[in-house]
Amino acid sequence: MQKIKGKRIKISIFMLGLGIIFFLFAGKELVVNEKPVKSDVIIVLSGDNDRLEKGIELYKKGYAAHLILSNGQENNFYHQAKESGIPEDSIILENHATSTTENAKFTKRLMMNYHFQSAIVVSSNYHMKRAEKNFNKEFKDTQIQLTYCSSGSRYYNPQRWWETALNRKVTYTEYVKLIGNYFGFSGKKSKELLREFI
Repeated sequence: MQKIKGKRIKISIFMLGLGIIFFLFAGKELVVNEKPVKSDVIIVLSGDNDRLEKGIELYKKGYAAHLILSNGQENNFYHQAKESGIPEDSIILENHATSTTENAKFTKRLMMNYHFQSAIVVSSNYHMKRAEKNFNKEFKDTQIQLTYCSSGSRYYNPQRWWETALNRKVTYTEYVKLIGNYFGFSGKKSKELLREFI
């Protein structure tokens, strides 16, 4: 009995340690931010304006000659990109995606159509792990090289994600979506289901 009690205590301490480690690093684990490399195109996922600003910055620094705006009519990204000085013929619109899974699916089709061989994928810091997982899965049967660059976020702090209600909600939601994507859930119906639980 003493040995069993000792094992239970050790397991409890181990699980507590894992919980603390997860708590401290949960926000940082969502962030993927690689050094940008010269590519054929920059893919900007719709959402926060930070994403578009990062895509425009990379374009103007010469990292790619084209921008794909996935779900590009959302948040007026297309017009903002033109107003920032990016030529219309450098902007490629993808207007069908309703989820990260579809961002990857539909931009892959465009890349194949344009014979692009490399891309920089841009999204918010908290969204990058899920973007990476979805794009790697969709592009695994191609030779296309993908680089992942975080735009950062004006409101999400991955270092201290637990400090605000908004940051906590973003973190929990991203992990739920990561698990959901792993099991094949995505799109509008999944988002509606998620709203019921969060």
